Amino acid sequence: MHIVIIGSGPVGMTAGLLLARAGHRITLVDRDAGPVAGDDWERVGVMQFRLPHGFRSQCRTLLRDRLPDVYEAIVDAGAVVVAPPGAPDDAAMLSVRRSVLERSIWESASREPGISRVVGHVDRVEVVDGRAVGIVVDARFLAADLMVDASGRAGRLSAPHRPIRRRVDCGMAYAARLYRLRPGAEPGPGAEFVFNAQHRGFLILVFPHDHGTFTVLFVRPSEDRELAMLRDAGAFEAACRAVPGLAEWTDPERSEPIDRVRAGAGLTNEYGRQPTVAALVAIGDAVCTTNPAGGRGTALGLQSAAALADLVAADVPIEKLGAELDRWGEAELLPWYLDHVEWDTTLLASWAGRPVDPDGPIGLEVLVAAARDRHPEWMATLNLFFGMAVKPAALAPLRDEVRAMVRAGWQPAEPDGPTRDELAALIRAQLEQPIPA
Repeated sequence: MHIVIIGSGPVGMTAGLLLARAGHRITLVDRDAGPVAGDDWERVGVMQFRLPHGFRSQCRTLLRDRLPDVYEAIVDAGAVVVAPPGAPDDAAMLSVRRSVLERSIWESASREPGISRVVGHVDRVEVVDGRAVGIVVDARFLAADLMVDASGRAGRLSAPHRPIRRRVDCGMAYAARLYRLRPGAEPGPGAEFVFNAQHRGFLILVFPHDHGTFTVLFVRPSEDRELAMLRDAGAFEAACRAVPGLAEWTDPERSEPIDRVRAGAGLTNEYGRQPTVAALVAIGDAVCTTNPAGGRGTALGLQSAAALADLVAADVPIEKLGAELDRWGEAELLPWYLDHVEWDTTLLASWAGRPVDPDGPIGLEVLVAAARDRHPEWMATLNLFFGMAVKPAALAPLRDEVRAMVRAGWQPAEPDGPTRDELAALIRAQLEQPIPA
């Protein structure tokens, strides 16, 4: 078949490589002309390109097992394979900047026989008698046997042909900054995986990357306008100095910032069914979008690319591809969407200082607190869950036990470190400093 893939991000390109190597002719369509050797890549239309990513074990094993040459190119480009302490090799993730990973996949896809590229803006999907027959790119028609919407969270090309998506605002926003370790410097605490610090009113993550780089991420409630001022570089650095552990990572003797502070907002959890017209399907964030703070997006997206390739390889008729992908999505994607909606709701409640309600949802941060306080044996299951090796349903028995603990009077302890109000006061003091003459 001739298959047109709209969107040349990691998910679209992975689908393209898998399908091309199965003998299909692939056209990747994207507004971006791609990276230029020796130049920094300012990716067009991808807000999160410079923001931190965690590429979970599912990403690594899928690329390693099904596209081994692409996987080796990513590792050769500097990606570091990191596993949680004591975990097996298959639990290892890739620590790498998205820009490095995506450039490696882009270059591999561009060399692949059977894949061609078209640079331009997709105006619409052309549908005749209930069947997609091609796309219109900058007013030019491009015919194909199958159209794949991999245009990401901001893409809406298949929306006119699909049921309305479920959509819930995450209620969160973030500020992030990229750093590089100084020559010979060792990483800060938690470097063997990901540094994670819960505070009353906000969350901090540190993502180690390739070539000694790492990103610091502050996540806050969207409505918190004072913490929104973390987008100021001075306020960001002052906040880093105030947080135990993070202060070690960002100590000027250890590391230096190499990018401006980048802000992200408008985050949503979304899930949608496949288009109702034949020969048009959707994968990746075009189907399921989750709060990026959970680091699940690329793992779910690459799995959806592989699911599409497998269905095509199984000779599923084009007219039935959408229905089969819907069945797969309800089993493999929907549980993670529902979990993230609940996770975000309970995290915001925790940040607001509300006590855990035994009759309401039990958040992940509460499960972790209960495990550390009374049930350390739970961490084995929780680590499998955080690695997405088991689905959210595996936590149901733990949540039932926590409800019983709460009814008996237990509540999570207050987190260590600065509170939201202390951080806000620090930011105000920083912003009120006079500008040097």
